[in-house]
Amino acid sequence: MVRFGTEERLQHANRGWAVRRTTEIALTALGIVLLSPRGYGDSPTPTRNATIIAATEEKPVPLASANFEQEWSKLIGAAKQEGTVAIASGGAPSRQYRPVVDAFQKKFGVKAEVSTGSATDTVNRVLAERKAGRYAMDVALISSRENNQRLVPSGSLVPLAPLLIHPEVIDKSAWYRGRHWYSDKESKYAFIYHVSKEDQYETWYNTDKIKETEIETIKKQTDFFDPRWKGKIAGQGMGDPSGLRQMIDSYFEPDRGQDWIRNYLLNAGVTFSDDRRILETWLTGGRFPVQAVATGSEDLLALAKKGLPIKQMFLPKQVGLIRAGGSGCCISAFANAPHPNAAKLFVNWFLSKEGQTLTHTLIPNIDRSSLRNDIPFGEVVPDQRRGPSVEYGFPDADPKFGARQEEAQKWILKIWESRQK
Repeated sequence: MVRFGTEERLQHANRGWAVRRTTEIALTALGIVLLSPRGYGDSPTPTRNATIIAATEEKPVPLASANFEQEWSKLIGAAKQEGTVAIASGGAPSRQYRPVVDAFQKKFGVKAEVSTGSATDTVNRVLAERKAGRYAMDVALISSRENNQRLVPSGSLVPLAPLLIHPEVIDKSAWYRGRHWYSDKESKYAFIYHVSKEDQYETWYNTDKIKETEIETIKKQTDFFDPRWKGKIAGQGMGDPSGLRQMIDSYFEPDRGQDWIRNYLLNAGVTFSDDRRILETWLTGGRFPVQAVATGSEDLLALAKKGLPIKQMFLPKQVGLIRAGGSGCCISAFANAPHPNAAKLFVNWFLSKEGQTLTHTLIPNIDRSSLRNDIPFGEVVPDQRRGPSVEYGFPDADPKFGARQEEAQKWILKIWESRQK
């Protein structure tokens, strides 16, 4: 163990502050809040961080009931009588959560019906049903974007905190930085349970078509616009919610930004598809041997493990973030739920230590991790395992960030539409 004297400790602390301050300046330029993890770093200076504290202040959640076991048993009984919990799901949960849902059904004897399709399609259907007076869904496993832009404004959701009764869920010390996180501007509807760590950019390439020495010439994000890559790159279109999310994230990245997005969408010769299976076929077959912008790559990882000629490449980001991206990030509860007790049971169990552990251990190559800090990493891919003493920006948990994302989305879709003309 290295021991510091008084002077060395001061120098060490000053170096640490300088690194943190540099990151904080970069994040502030993006309008992103940076919080220090509890137990690490220095206490915030009150005057300098007053707005940060206000932006992340959270209303207290009541402590678990003293007679929880009795209340829990009663809830299980009521949920069994209802018989079903209907879950409106976006793409990632509908693809990945079947083993987790099966565990819930087996444990409680309550059937879980999970919708399929993208988050956008699911929300389109749910809102149309609700407008017609049909309330068919209990719980939403939907992206922060769809929650913030559509479900919350439509009045479709109820505050989640009053539904939380399980001691393991209510105990904030079990959660990242000792608190509950929400993605909506009121910090009460869309509970964030999973995040992805974004401190590097991910690219995939076909090793039969592209030599490693070639791909290693890419050092920065603008290198993808070199003429030699024109006609070789495929990407997710803006009709895919994940493709749109990639560009919204890029809008706020110091390494990318608006000029980069405009070039990527209009001038780089990228071939786009909203169908991920087509993109996989193009990549593995070598028709378009580079996927410059990649997220949610659990399927590609599985294909690579099977021996297909594809490989990841990573480039570092200027600013490390954690993001609530995609539908595997957030859980919310519908107003006028047809099965309110089953919904309450599922929400509490899913957010409990058992439920969140199963998301880590039953989903192969999961590319995000739970905000619970008391569960094993399990199948979480190594690059998504957060360091305990690392500071990350968390823009999706900033109540003011949603409005900025909406502005970014409008701008991106306008660029995309101009491409179609």
